[in-house]
Amino acid sequence: MSNLPDDFMFSQSSLQDYVDCPRRFELKYLLKQRWPALQVDDVLDFEERMSQGSYFHEVVHQHLVGIPAEILQGRIQDEAVAGWFATYLQTGLENVPERRYPEKTLTVPMGDYGLLAKIDLLAIGEKIQIIDWKTSRRVPKQTWLAGRLQTRVYRYVVVRGASHLHAGDIDPAQIEMVYWYADQNGETVRIPYSQEQYEADEQFLTELIAEIDARAGFPLTEDESRCKFCTYRSLCDRGQQAGSLAEWDAGDIDEVDIDDFEIDIDQIAEIAF
Repeated sequence: MSNLPDDFMFSQSSLQDYVDCPRRFELKYLLKQRWPALQVDDVLDFEERMSQGSYFHEVVHQHLVGIPAEILQGRIQDEAVAGWFATYLQTGLENVPERRYPEKTLTVPMGDYGLLAKIDLLAIGEKIQIIDWKTSRRVPKQTWLAGRLQTRVYRYVVVRGASHLHAGDIDPAQIEMVYWYADQNGETVRIPYSQEQYEADEQFLTELIAEIDARAGFPLTEDESRCKFCTYRSLCDRGQQAGSLAEWDAGDIDEVDIDDFEIDIDQIAEIAF
């Protein structure tokens, strides 16, 4: 018997949650459990950062669809976002192919379900760049990024799902995943692809989705360090205190997905730590 609704759509976020903790996946995507706890201790600073990140993504998208930079710059009220946008104008599109598809969503079938990638910027030329704008305060190691489900899912989905944009089959060796860091003067982390990696990803993702679909239960992660920044930790008796925002900044901890970000600020006072 399947665990999933017939129309369930997998994404890099849901798969990463499952890999990190099957119970988190169940609570978030199957049971639709509201967040019972805060992710970090300084919620106001955290919310501001997430809002700034969302604002920056919106401004960049507006620029990519044709709104002149000077008009956008005149509208930006946030100092951090203004600085990030200025950095983007200097280096964000450097050596990026001219055929550009901002905020491009691609889906491919995976067994009985779909796999979705929502890409900040897909740029197609001799090389195909998958660009992800980041506003975090540190740049993770390339090896860590290469192992994240975002990298694996996005590259795989583009090979399978973007042939109509490329006017033909895509060779995985054409693909480059580019993480661009606005708060680090436009520093980039570039991760290439290959046929061997594509085949490994196909096997891994197929088996992972089949495993999720067939599970009899969704156990807690054995790595309790993952619970420190999990919003469900109190439901699982894995701690009451929110993780430190300073520690969040210091380590290789994934940015909150902008599309998943939702903190109801009116309920913060009611949350029991």
